[in-house]
Amino acid sequence: MRVLQRVSVAITSLLLMVSVAAAAPLSAHQTVEQTTDKVLSLIDDANGYFESDPQRFYREIESILDAVVDFDSFSRGVMGPYATREYYKQLGSNKAKDAFKGQVRRFSGVFKQGLVQTYAKGLLAFGGTRTEVVPPAADDGSDGSTTVLQKIYGSAEKPYEVHYKMRQDRDGSWKIRNVTIEAVNLGLVYQGQFISAAKRYQGDLDKVIDNWSVKPAGQETAVQPPSQQ
Repeated sequence: MRVLQRVSVAITSLLLMVSVAAAAPLSAHQTVEQTTDKVLSLIDDANGYFESDPQRFYREIESILDAVVDFDSFSRGVMGPYATREYYKQLGSNKAKDAFKGQVRRFSGVFKQGLVQTYAKGLLAFGGTRTEVVPPAADDGSDGSTTVLQKIYGSAEKPYEVHYKMRQDRDGSWKIRNVTIEAVNLGLVYQGQFISAAKRYQGDLDKVIDNWSVKPAGQETAVQPPSQQ
């Protein structure tokens, strides 16, 4: 009986260890690798249905990105000086501050939808592309933030480089807060777009949000899929 009990305890302990290991959060680099695998797999499937049901592809891309992109922080960065503590404090009345909080939430949703729909279709051209996540340095991410470099290989002589700025959440998971594609910093590009719109509408953030549209960053230097460079 004691032997059976010991074996039972040992098996239970082993199962618990396996469960804990399985639940351990991924590193920043592993997060990018796993997400890339999911997106590439989805692209393979989407080539068969995108023309007839593009919304399905957008929904599935959004579902994948929701788990790894901190859209709230990303969009606040895009709002720039219009989403700082200083801006919030100078609003004065509680009514104005409550309205501002609603504007921040609304812009996060609008920004996410625009970003997903603008870039999702372009992703279809990356089916079958070889990618590589450059291994991190030994102490990389020890302060809770890191930048992950991904190389995308196509027909061009040099690989296409994407940098993901990431920060670790309290639960240990890593989230993307900004992306730089071939030296084009998306956060800064869209921040400039937001600030210009705010000036155009004389600081009326509701009008900025109502008229917001995400255009491919730096259209005059738009990034093309590797096979087209």
